[in-house]
Amino acid sequence: MSRKFSAAFIAMALAIGAPVHAQFGGFGSMLSGGGGGEADKLIASGVTIISFTTIATDLAVSSAMQMLEAFPPEKVAAIREKFSKYNEIKAARGTDGQIDSDSATLASEGFSEMEKLDPKSYRKEKAQVVGPAYTKLGLALAADAVAATQLPTFVSSGAKTISSIGSNPAVLLKVGKLKTIIGTVGVLAKSIPSQYKSIQTVRAIAKKIGESESVTIGEPKTTITALDPKLLAADVKEVEG
Repeated sequence: MSRKFSAAFIAMALAIGAPVHAQFGGFGSMLSGGGGGEADKLIASGVTIISFTTIATDLAVSSAMQMLEAFPPEKVAAIREKFSKYNEIKAARGTDGQIDSDSATLASEGFSEMEKLDPKSYRKEKAQVVGPAYTKLGLALAADAVAATQLPTFVSSGAKTISSIGSNPAVLLKVGKLKTIIGTVGVLAKSIPSQYKSIQTVRAIAKKIGESESVTIGEPKTTITALDPKLLAADVKEVEG
């Protein structure tokens, strides 16, 4: 899968509920029996999806904050406030914490407002920041495209699994955790496609500024092809230098 994903790909993946990758072992086997093992597998898969999306969204927000430096502060104050709130929640969750519904919504809303920026309103003396921001957003964009193919199927399968194990006393304690995970993934399933579209527009703005000021604009060296948090984290370190 290349980095140049299209909005059409995202829409198609969500519409057809693209199958989950083999690395999750398939949700079909989790739906039978309703035992604790199936619940554990689904929890682990959900944690993987959320972890991957957390890394991608953290990178996207960090890159956006960098790019906002190219614009007059008064023009981006509202956008910066949303991303700042995102970072406040991020700081509270700790280095190993995962994105929650509020954070996902803040990020999506911030990018939605950012895509409305006028490319001509930038500050020439700050234009250089769009170069690295463009590259980092490219990696975040690719990660969002991969995540988008996983999110809807997980939500659907998760609901069926909860229904199958809900009456089993041995795993009742796991139902609450599953519901929390599915709730977060459900919000991500709605916010990531919108965020993907917005990041595409924001990158186009960065490119226009870069071309106007002879700023080097480049794609990330790495390509995201699988929903693997560890590999994505390594790619983020590389792109951040």
